Amino acid sequence: MRRFAVKLLVLFAVVWGGWWYLATSSVHNRLNTWLEDRRAEGWQAEIASVTRAGFPLRITTILTDISLVDPQTQGSLRVPALTLSSPIYWPGHASVQLPADPLVFTAAEDTATLNWDGANAAVRLHPGTALQLETLSASSRNLSFELKDGQLISMANLQADVAQARAPETYEIDLTATGLSFGPAFTGVLVRPAGTPDAFEPIIADMTVTFDRPWDRSAMQGTRPQPRMIRINELAANYSDTGMTASGEMSVDAEGVPTGELRIKVRNWQEIFELMVASNTIPPEWPPVAERMLQSMSDLQGALDLTITAQSGQLRMGFLPLGPAPRLVIR
Repeated sequence: MRRFAVKLLVLFAVVWGGWWYLATSSVHNRLNTWLEDRRAEGWQAEIASVTRAGFPLRITTILTDISLVDPQTQGSLRVPALTLSSPIYWPGHASVQLPADPLVFTAAEDTATLNWDGANAAVRLHPGTALQLETLSASSRNLSFELKDGQLISMANLQADVAQARAPETYEIDLTATGLSFGPAFTGVLVRPAGTPDAFEPIIADMTVTFDRPWDRSAMQGTRPQPRMIRINELAANYSDTGMTASGEMSVDAEGVPTGELRIKVRNWQEIFELMVASNTIPPEWPPVAERMLQSMSDLQGALDLTITAQSGQLRMGFLPLGPAPRLVIR
């Protein structure tokens, strides 16, 4: 009986090991197929090494020295390492980890570097051949985005969450950033009063986006799902004594042209106006007229209450034209 149990355990271990090897091989094959597809499009796509790990309970793939170059834009991305992992029973519950190594982006003659404490993301896909996206959660800490001229922005924490709604083509999107501050490359021309804080209070974005189809495996193989309805439930940012909130709803046609309204409320807008005047970012002849106009648009509490309308491909604020509306197309 004991000998039979040992044989059974050995058989189970062999079968389990074979299944783990086949599962990790499938990941490698899909990765190689994706690389070959990019190369067929003219990209330079290289990975220095691909390593299997995670046995016996997880399917883990470790990639090192990833390099992608787009021949059309000459833009490139270099990632020192990336780890993909999922439980062996269902690879659709995957996690992605990036180490605390800088990511380097180049575009034409510009170079940008993202420094951080690494990043983590968790993805849940709906079982089935389409592999629809159910949830996505990503977070990172101590981020700084630097250009040749210096630091552009930095953040203490960044959290993003996406969840599929009852209608499969609709997604709830939440974004929270804390400790957001602008670096010298952005604020070099601004004259900040003494005692002004360096960072924004939490920036919050809560929106619901309906696409023309759900996000699934086809999004990586052809055209991307395109937004058809965007509802901004809350967009809020606070800096010093100034705060901004926004909400609105817009439909988007097949050409990416939005139609709808965005309602914006700015508290203590005078502080922003004075900062721009002190920094000479407004032509010297504008302040008196501009200030009177902004005051006339303020409510009884002194907050600036604006409505931006998108219609027929144009933006306007009340009777003031703002120019063409941006095309909301995901490439």
